[in-house]
Amino acid sequence: MSDKLTFGRDINEFLRSHGAPHTEAADADNVSEYGICLLSAKASGDERVILAISVSNPSGSEETEIVLLTEHFREMNLSVGALDAEIMPELEYWSEVARAYFSACSSFAYTPSSLSTLRKKLIQKGFSKDVASDAIASVKSRGFVNEGQIALRRAQLCVDKKWGRSRILMKLREEGFDEEALGEARNFLATVNFAENCAALIKRKFGNIPDDRHQRELMCASLSRMGYSAADIRTAQEIVKKQF
Repeated sequence: MSDKLTFGRDINEFLRSHGAPHTEAADADNVSEYGICLLSAKASGDERVILAISVSNPSGSEETEIVLLTEHFREMNLSVGALDAEIMPELEYWSEVARAYFSACSSFAYTPSSLSTLRKKLIQKGFSKDVASDAIASVKSRGFVNEGQIALRRAQLCVDKKWGRSRILMKLREEGFDEEALGEARNFLATVNFAENCAALIKRKFGNIPDDRHQRELMCASLSRMGYSAADIRTAQEIVKKQF
C-alpha cells in the first residue's frame, strides 16, 4: 500500500495500515482545565493532514486547525485525545514547514529554479533557515524538482543567446546548481561548437574582424567576457575571415 494518502480516503484507514493510533473525533469537554486536545485528523489530498486542535484554559477553550505534511504527521505518531502541552511548539514548527513547502511549490510552478534558490526565496519571504531547509527537504524527497533538467534547459537558453561555456557554467552555479545537477548540462555543452557560435557573435556585433589591432583586442576582451576561451576566439576569427 502506498505511503501517500489519496483523495477520498479516510485518515483512519491510513493510520490503521501503518500501525499508527486510530483517529476519531474527540470530545473537547473531556480536556482538563489546562490542556491541548487533538479532536480529529483529516487527510487533504495526498500531501497534507488537517488537525483540529482544542486549546483549553479556565476561561474556556478555543479550536484551531493545524496543517502538517503527511510524512510529518505520521512521524509524530499522534492519537486523538489529550496531548502533552510540550508538543505544541513542535506542531507549530511542522505546520510552518508545511506552509513553507506549499510556498516553495507555488514559487517553483511560477519560476522553475534550483533547490538552493528555492530555499533562499523562502528565507526572503520570512521563513527561518531551519524551516526553509526542512521544507526543501520535503520538496526534494517527493521528486518535485528535477534540478538536472532545469539546469539543462538553462544551459540551452544560454547557448541560444550565444554565451560561451565558462559564462554558462558560472551562471548555473550562481543560480544554485551543484556539480551533480550540472551533469546533464555539461554533457550538452560538450556537444556545442562554441567556435562557430563565437563566429556568429562576431558577425552580429562587429560585422567583420577589425583591422585595427586595438579594436581587435577590445573585441577579444568582449568575447572573453561572454565566456569564450582563447582557443574558441582564435578559431572563430579564422571562420569569419574565410567567409569574407
